[in-house]
Amino acid sequence: MSITVSTLMERAYEQSRPITAQLELTYKCNLLCSFCYNAPKQRSELVGDQWLTALDRLQAAGTFTITLTGGEPFVHRDFWRIAEGVRERGLVLKVYTNGVLLADRAKVERYAELAPFDTEISLHGARAATHDRLTGIHGSFDRLMEALGNLSSVGVKVTLKTPITRLNQRELREVDEVGERFGYKVTYDTNITPTDDGDLSPLSLAADKEFLIAFLADQVRRGRRGLSPRPVEKMKQNCGTGRTTVTIDPYGDVFPCIAWRRKVCNILEVEDFAAVWQGRAGRNETLEFVRKVADEVPRSTLAPHEEGGFASFCPAVAEKETGDAYAFYGAARVSGLVKLEAFRRVRGEPGTVTEGERLATDGKPA
Repeated sequence: MSITVSTLMERAYEQSRPITAQLELTYKCNLLCSFCYNAPKQRSELVGDQWLTALDRLQAAGTFTITLTGGEPFVHRDFWRIAEGVRERGLVLKVYTNGVLLADRAKVERYAELAPFDTEISLHGARAATHDRLTGIHGSFDRLMEALGNLSSVGVKVTLKTPITRLNQRELREVDEVGERFGYKVTYDTNITPTDDGDLSPLSLAADKEFLIAFLADQVRRGRRGLSPRPVEKMKQNCGTGRTTVTIDPYGDVFPCIAWRRKVCNILEVEDFAAVWQGRAGRNETLEFVRKVADEVPRSTLAPHEEGGFASFCPAVAEKETGDAYAFYGAARVSGLVKLEAFRRVRGEPGTVTEGERLATDGKPA
């Protein structure tokens, strides 16, 4: 009898197995993105041997997909040793990068030998002026284009990710064309989040609501994405935070996910990480809390609102912005209203929204 991926995911959730781990190798970066959420601390970052120990402990706990991220992971002095360690252990390798350092052809050829499952690269605009303004480094766009050419020529799979901001929102059709030029898929992120230390200033870059409605409707009509509400009343959990996902920062501290900075433990201080994660080493208040929230949010926070099934809701962001992990914070509500309005527009329904809030319906697609 064959077993589906969804069945395996359900089992991992029920058994609390951290099947996916994001390793923030370093907070150092060669760009200066104005909306970066990292918050470096004055501590020594882990070196290669320590990260290899972390890999062993994660694998013993059931992890099989490792994402190397940062900061910029290629900046870490032991990046190659760590990445090779992932593949030597038979684990799936993913990398999140800004791509600039892959303008080096020799580096790309070495990277291709690792057979990464996916490489997610940030593209902040279709024009050098826009991209470079958001990254804070002149010439970063040109180097990224060179890197994409290198990666495409050696057959490395790449997913381009574009956070939609008020600065690039009118270039998104052109961003699609950049992806098509290299044969890469483009995904769009409509959410700009606070920094890990709670600074809300990145939120000022959020795109216009009116534009997002038109853009999402246009994407659906062009067959580039689906758009339908989640059945929040029936969902077992909002996300896999604290169960199937885990994040480790450059200092070895373990968190339930990339956004929730409630410390679970330090990976170097626990030989049996699986016992900690699965509760066999005693109660862990952080894991108990985030798991409870993930289970309750669909019905307690989202279900009562018409836009709840469309909302991109993150309890960690809710806690950062409001102090309450259950609060239907502003950005989440707007994301739901925008998608609800786009959904109605595609279906030809009247463009009304809940809570008496009226979103314009005359925005033009990018």
